[in-house]
Amino acid sequence: MTEAPVGTASSPRRARGRASDSAATRQLIIDIAAREFSERGYAATSLSDIVAGTGMTKGALYWHFASKESVAIAVVHQMFETWPVMLGEVLGSHDDALEALVAVTYVAGEQFAKDPVIRASKRLMSELPPEAMAKLPQPYVGWQHALAKLISDGQARGQINPQADPVSTAQVIVASFFGMQQVSQELSARRDLVSRLDGFWALVLPQLRPTSLA
Repeated sequence: MTEAPVGTASSPRRARGRASDSAATRQLIIDIAAREFSERGYAATSLSDIVAGTGMTKGALYWHFASKESVAIAVVHQMFETWPVMLGEVLGSHDDALEALVAVTYVAGEQFAKDPVIRASKRLMSELPPEAMAKLPQPYVGWQHALAKLISDGQARGQINPQADPVSTAQVIVASFFGMQQVSQELSARRDLVSRLDGFWALVLPQLRPTSLA
């Protein structure tokens, strides 16, 4: 790249500004699309619905996304990008591994209740056509790996029952959480998700506490 002459430093700043504006516009489209997909579903949402929500022209939307499917894929990708950040923050804020294991499910539950991108993504993953799903990461495995490592580390520190198998325990927790949130969504729009989590941990925690504390 040719360096700008001395005295023309404003040009790079303008370029960064345009990049920032482009990223903000893309995020606006994703946010509006998430709201529409969450409320209407994939099939019933049109590009015109998304365009109307953004207040921009259809041509401006096409500058960022080639189709409704590409917008939907971007929404779900953002969910996948959110999980590692959330997991890292929660796990890093607890010295006790068992406390962290419990806490992460409640934080995720709050995201399902309040975050439109998360809510839309879960709906989209059941409604997108197979060819679109093939463009997305494999679901749940990241969660399973992170929780299995947390359980293993907790066992090494004497914070989790050493008799628990880290991999199978993580699989049970992940499957239970995502099953609970789906049932809660269908029966109460996730209003009872916290109480379902309370019941789950009341059952499971005694099995995971260190033997001396069980």
